[in-house]
Amino acid sequence: MTRTRTFTGSVTAVNTITALTAQGSITSPTLTVPGTGDNKIKRISISAGADFLGLGNAVSFVRLSGDGITGQHQFAAGGHGGQIVTTASSDIKPIIYDLVGIVCPGGGTISISSEMAETDIGSIGIAVTLEFEHD
Repeated sequence: MTRTRTFTGSVTAVNTITALTAQGSITSPTLTVPGTGDNKIKRISISAGADFLGLGNAVSFVRLSGDGITGQHQFAAGGHGGQIVTTASSDIKPIIYDLVGIVCPGGGTISISSEMAETDIGSIGIAVTLEFEHD
């Protein structure tokens, strides 16, 4: 059986960790791994876009950790260039990590966070979708 969970948030400062906990209109968001046995995250999709309010270059990345995941994992979320132009558009193309095979004990919790590194270019909005294969 397959189940997805999407988490979102905005990284608003360079070199700080931001928890991605929002799940849209879900009123009781959960970070709990579905299922009961040894499940796996089989695909991760990440979309990130900057607001271009600061000049410079930045990269963003996502971290997965917690007692519902084996080890800590880090994935690139994108590269961003700031240009201080309020009419600039952000061409957001998702990065998809397929066949990742990260083991997750069912019932454990996962923490999803993101960071901006290099230069503070404003805010970066990030969405992460985890696709679980579970019992």
